[in-house]
Order: sequence, then C-alpha cells, then structure tokens
Amino acid sequence: MKFDAYSFLYPLLPFDLLKLNMSSHPENMTSYRLFGFPIAHSASPAFHNEIFKLLGGNKDYSLFSTSKVIPEMLEELRSDDFGGSSVTMPIKTAIIPYLNGLSPESEASGAVNTIVKVPSPDGPKLIGTNTDILGVKNSLLRQLRLQYPNISISPQSSYTEGVGAGAIIGGGATTRSAVYALMSLGLHPIYLVNRDPDEVKAVQAVYPQLVKKGSLIHLDHPDKVEEHLAQPSSPRLLMIVGAIPAISPLTKAERMVYTVASSMLTIPYYPPSQIDSSALPVPTKRLFLEMAYKPRITPMLKVAIAHGWDGIDGTNAMVEQGYAQQRMWLKGDASVEIGSDPDILGPVIEQKARDLIARMGDVMVKEAEVDKAANAEAAPVPPSRNT
Repeated sequence: MKFDAYSFLYPLLPFDLLKLNMSSHPENMTSYRLFGFPIAHSASPAFHNEIFKLLGGNKDYSLFSTSKVIPEMLEELRSDDFGGSSVTMPIKTAIIPYLNGLSPESEASGAVNTIVKVPSPDGPKLIGTNTDILGVKNSLLRQLRLQYPNISISPQSSYTEGVGAGAIIGGGATTRSAVYALMSLGLHPIYLVNRDPDEVKAVQAVYPQLVKKGSLIHLDHPDKVEEHLAQPSSPRLLMIVGAIPAISPLTKAERMVYTVASSMLTIPYYPPSQIDSSALPVPTKRLFLEMAYKPRITPMLKVAIAHGWDGIDGTNAMVEQGYAQQRMWLKGDASVEIGSDPDILGPVIEQKARDLIARMGDVMVKEAEVDKAANAEAAPVPPSRNT
C-alpha cells in the first residue's frame, strides 16, 4: 500500500507543529524504542535486536520508561535517527494527538501500539497503528495452518458469514484489539465474558456497527451461555481469546468469569469430517489463544486445554505482533498487508526470533525502574488542523 492510502488521515495536527527533522533515507533510521511504564520486564528488546542483528545494519531497540507523553519523548520521535517504536500502557491512547495519522486499525480500536515512519513527498510522517490486532489474528491463523499443514491459508483469509462465532474473556485495550481481529476473521457473533458491565459497554461503544449487527453480546452467567451457545440453532463457537490477568481467581466475581468460561469451553464440538467450504477451514480442535504469558501456561489456558481446546500461549501473539512491527518499519508502511507478509523477513529470521522467545525465561528486573515522566509535565497537546 502506498503512502497516499493514508492521505485522508493526514494530519491530525499541523505539520509545522510536528517539525520532523528526519531524513527519508532508511540507512539513517537507527533508533527504535519501546515507550511506556513499567516496561523493564519486557522481552521486546531481546526479540527486536535479534531480528536487527540477523537483518544486518546499524539498528538498535531500547526502552524509554515514561508514563506520559513528555517533550523528551517527542524529541526522540522527531530526531534524525528515529526509525520506529512500540508503545504500551499507559500511553497507547495519549500518543494519538501527536501523530500525523492513524491506520484504520488504530482508528477502529482507539489505541496505538506501533509508530511507523512512513515516507511521503513532503517529508516523513509518523503513523500510529495497532499490531496487537495482527498478533491475535496471525496467531490464530498460524495454529490453523498447523492443524491443516496441506492447505495454503492466506493472511487475508476469513470465514464466510454464518460459519462460526468467537468469544473474548476480558476487557480493555486488549479486548478491543481482539474484537477487531475476530471480526476480520469473519467470526460472528462475538461474545464478551466480563465481570464488569461498564467495561463491556466501553468495548461496545467502540464498535457500534457490531452491536447493531447483533454482536458483542455480554455473557456474565452460565445461563446466558446456555441461551446463546448451547441451543440447536446456536452458532458454532470456533475461537476464544483470553485477555485477563494470569492470576488465580479469588473473589466471587473473578470465579464467576471462570465459571462462565468453563460453560463455553464444555459446549460439545463435533469437528468437521471434511474441510469447510468457506475460505478458512473450520478447526479440527477449537482454538483458545491466551494473551497473558507470565506464566506461559496460565490458569485459564490450563482450563481450556483440559476441556480439549487447542491452546496457544501468549508468547505467540507477542511474536506475531513483533513480526508485524518489524515488517512495517522495514518497509515504511503501516498497512495490514505489509504487517502480515511473511516474505519480508523470511522464514529463517522469523524462526530464529521465535526460538529466542521460546528459550527465554521471564526478564528479571534487578533494580527499580525510573519513570522519566515522574517529575515532568505531559507535552502540550497540539490542536488538530481541522480545529
């Protein structure tokens, strides 16, 4: 996708307010960052620097601990040697006004976790996108390929309407990304398991078109699972994404989430005797993707596997979204087509990076992490060009 595909998004602020003193030559793009706080425990530097080493060239990925968008952070984004960045909590939404534009994925989900430096005729633009979506989607597609090794499954494949449904356990930014991913796979309806009705309403508010279509249905009791998913006419539940912390449930409300999830997981499933006629094959074992990965086999993932689901641990989503970031940075293109193209890095580099994460244990934080924004004011939010 060429840069002008984003022209309708440019800019969210006047270009002279974001004076990007940046060269358009790729060889000068050497500095890559993870912005957020706390981030000292992140495996992203090891993952991305392994890929940079394998690609060759003078590129480095490092941490910038900040809980706010501060002037020092913006100076890095505007510097000559800035190549791209990851963004994590609590600034996935706060960063948006400082960027030149957003991908459709960030527009829809209201979150940015990746900044891509995209060339244009009048100078580079900083585009925010959400590769967490591709982390979810491409992890599920990869598992389908493992179930069907003799079938070619395109990154753009999806189910035709009526083939199957999806569900997400959790709320917040991860849930919004998972909704977009399951929607792009053609799953409908999408069910939300959450103890907090306000969190469900917040997700529904982001995707009003899905609510209007009859999706994003709140399941907060086993009786609702029975009503929506266990009837002869109920949709076939094919995929679930777990997006809650990896801690054992203690309160009654927390235990109810596990009770509702178990009700979904125990619905009988009869694998198809032959490949579905839709663009994507129906899984032989239903897929459960866990987003948390500390520990790698979380309490919820254990429950899913015990009920016969094909469990996918959260490092897979982390790796897939990391591939997407690398592809976008390398090509200067924030499109999902580039983010999903396995030929850009190639199978050898991707496998070595995946193997690195598989071998890694948890990153041990040896000293207190310092928040650069602790004694700093957030940078002034620039006005939109349209204001």
